[in-house]
Amino acid sequence: MDKQLTLKFNSIDRNMSRRMLVGSVVVVTLIITQDFLRASLNNSAFYFSESFLFSTFWWLFAPFLLAQYTLVKRTKSRPAHFQWLAIILPFTIHLFAFPVLVWVLSKTFYYHTFTIQQTLQYTLAEQSYLLVIIYLTPVLVYPYYGEKTKAGVNKITATPDAGSFQLIQSFLVSDGGKKRAIPIQEIVYFSAVSPYIGIHTDERKYLYTETLKSIATRLPVHQFVRVHKSTIVNINQVESYTSRLNGDYDLTLKNKGTLRVSRNFAAEFKRRFHQSHQLTSIYPPLTPFQVDD
Repeated sequence: MDKQLTLKFNSIDRNMSRRMLVGSVVVVTLIITQDFLRASLNNSAFYFSESFLFSTFWWLFAPFLLAQYTLVKRTKSRPAHFQWLAIILPFTIHLFAFPVLVWVLSKTFYYHTFTIQQTLQYTLAEQSYLLVIIYLTPVLVYPYYGEKTKAGVNKITATPDAGSFQLIQSFLVSDGGKKRAIPIQEIVYFSAVSPYIGIHTDERKYLYTETLKSIATRLPVHQFVRVHKSTIVNINQVESYTSRLNGDYDLTLKNKGTLRVSRNFAAEFKRRFHQSHQLTSIYPPLTPFQVDD
């Protein structure tokens, strides 16, 4: 469950990063287009390099908003002044980082160098309200968004429990021009045959349009066990196993076929094999009624 939650939240953070990057590209494109149209309408010169240089004001929102998002998540249960910190900190850093970045880029790549003071004054006069609005909005919206995200994660992680009893009883496969239902009792093992899986019976092999990962959670755990990253075997179809003396094993099936058991799955396989095939004594024990002559 914890692994599922971690993967889900990582997925959410990756989606957030992609959205911010795409949003920055779109906004910068619109800003440069706006500068071009303004120059055309005013019959003035348009300098793409200069327009792109000052568009770094918008590029900076991507990393700073992502950092703010992370900060808000970590301080949402803290006192209110921590929330204000999540607004003031990115606002202040952005306000001073932009003039410094413009100065460094213009000094390095341009004929004219824009001073830090000049750009800072312009930013305070023309764009400070944008910084306030853009860094204030996420802090106000996050409580609603965070609860919605949490509810979505809880719903997703609850799904396996709700469907834990919906185990696969058979697989519907194509057999020439007809469909055939194969009961799981007849299946010897599954193998990965990207982008399909192979369903192996004593008779033949069938291809099925799913993955081992997707079916693994819906197979009876007392009957099927993973023995390799590309193989799941029916434990009831295993006759014996032999060590390769390197951590791996070879298992022999009842149909005399052989499969490899990877060392990563060997311990679980052996445990399940011994559970399913309890050892019995060769000689029956003496009963209380048996008497030696």
